[in-house]
Amino acid sequence: MSEKKPLEWSPRSRRNIESIRDYIAADNPAAAQSVLDEIRRAAESLRNFPMLGHVGKRAGIRELVMPKYPYTLIYRLTPKKIGIVAVMRQSRKHPS
Repeated sequence: MSEKKPLEWSPRSRRNIESIRDYIAADNPAAAQSVLDEIRRAAESLRNFPMLGHVGKRAGIRELVMPKYPYTLIYRLTPKKIGIVAVMRQSRKHPS
């Protein structure tokens, strides 16, 4: 079995997560924590199955749609890591 690649969260993806947390926590802090936990679990699953997401709209990008919540992890695979580029609400446009 090959060694798991580390996850690297971009500054943009960290800001996305903070915005998601803040938005949901305004009404329900417990729900906000549940959503963040699920986002982290989805990202961690990429360490075992890096090809889990589908090919994205931009070259070199993959997208992992989260079935439980309306978010998509936008990520890039490199030989040394899995880079989480963004966490987008599914109704939003793809990041540029």
